[in-house]
Amino acid sequence: MKTLHERAVALVKTYLRAETELLSVLQEIDLCKGYREQGFKSLFDYVRSLGLSENVAYNFITISRKSVQVPALKERIQDREISLSNAKVIVSILTPENQDKWLQAAAQLPKRELEKVVAKEFPERSVKETTRYVAEERVELKLGISEALLKKLKRIQDLESKKAAASLEQTLEAMADLYLQKNDPLEKAKRSKPLAPARVSTEAKTTPSRPWKTRRKYAAPLRHSIQKRDQAQCTQVTQGKRCTERRWLDIHHLKPLSQGGETTLTNLTLLCRGHHQLLHHGGRPS
Repeated sequence: MKTLHERAVALVKTYLRAETELLSVLQEIDLCKGYREQGFKSLFDYVRSLGLSENVAYNFITISRKSVQVPALKERIQDREISLSNAKVIVSILTPENQDKWLQAAAQLPKRELEKVVAKEFPERSVKETTRYVAEERVELKLGISEALLKKLKRIQDLESKKAAASLEQTLEAMADLYLQKNDPLEKAKRSKPLAPARVSTEAKTTPSRPWKTRRKYAAPLRHSIQKRDQAQCTQVTQGKRCTERRWLDIHHLKPLSQGGETTLTNLTLLCRGHHQLLHHGGRPS
């Protein structure tokens, strides 16, 4: 048993040292955007490729980035005064102004007690947003909302109940349908007329304060056709898998305008902001 205990102690030391070293390495990679050289659009994708779970990857990234803003956090972790689990509890509320109070609390309190103190001062953060399947097509949603938002939901529920009593689920569905119908580029594309075969040009405008920057405006029929064809999703394929990002989408010229590329449907595609920047900064997506 003595030999096993000594091995366990040695492994724990190695594990803790590896955690702090990984934080430092991720900081450097993040600052120099080194993940782009490996063909990844974001630090999160890069860390996930190392074999870490989504939750662990997110924790390492948020703590390493917060440590740039509050260097004392990293120092406390390196000195083993604060564990990564406690750092995770305070990372969303920690600032240079309140660091003395919360670093001390994270160093002295067990995780559960620390969570209680944080929840007391920041009640809006006490309920974590979670979703879990309770049946094949049923999902349980848990989140905390303000009283003001609850009153808005109840008011919309009253309006939805003119013909028949509406549940909160039906109210949320009605809100979602209305929002998507008005704002979703894909829904707008479905209602648009087919793009005329003629080439649709782009209007480039320069920003007065930054004359080297251009802002392109694409004609609505062309935008709609791109959204409909690409299903409002990034089209970058990496290691045989298409990017699942549906946020922060840019229109990208496959053949650059500077090389004679045209602003036509066949020469345009949707890319998420990360992959768009990756291509323009010499990354190597495969």
